[in-house]
Amino acid sequence: MPFRKLMKNPILAVGILMMFIFLATYGPKLGLWEARSDKLRPTSCKAVLVKLKKRIPANWSAFCEGDTKDNLAIKIQSSHLDIKDINKLRPLLYRQLANDMISTAKTSPKDNLERTPYVRFHVVHPMLNLNALTQGQFLVKLSTLRDPKLIAEHFKVTVNIQEAIQ
Repeated sequence: MPFRKLMKNPILAVGILMMFIFLATYGPKLGLWEARSDKLRPTSCKAVLVKLKKRIPANWSAFCEGDTKDNLAIKIQSSHLDIKDINKLRPLLYRQLANDMISTAKTSPKDNLERTPYVRFHVVHPMLNLNALTQGQFLVKLSTLRDPKLIAEHFKVTVNIQEAIQ
């Protein structure tokens, strides 16, 4: 039935054909199917997010970032700490960051997290923000470390941290 309508209206058939040729030629150049192609491109970050999003607390947000959408970013809101002195707040935020990194390493699939190039943690507090950057292969090792001295040494060697006082 649709074929008969197209045969009765040849201009419609030519118009549909020309639209298909236009979209096939200029669609990728105009970025019409980027969202679709991003969904179909497998990355290790997406594989980590599938399991991680099921287990993260409500004050966390996790997403993939970067040009190839292969880097994992986790933003943590920590406004529950009502400390006004920044010297007392700093160790608590660093401890929270370390605990959050360890829990991320334990809840994420280890083989996928190992292949994630960079993992960025952003701890947000009204007085102090922490930005931490590490590689996925180093974050995986935190799931097996138990000694606090080894954990502290591992953080010193593998995690880059930037503070932003507000």
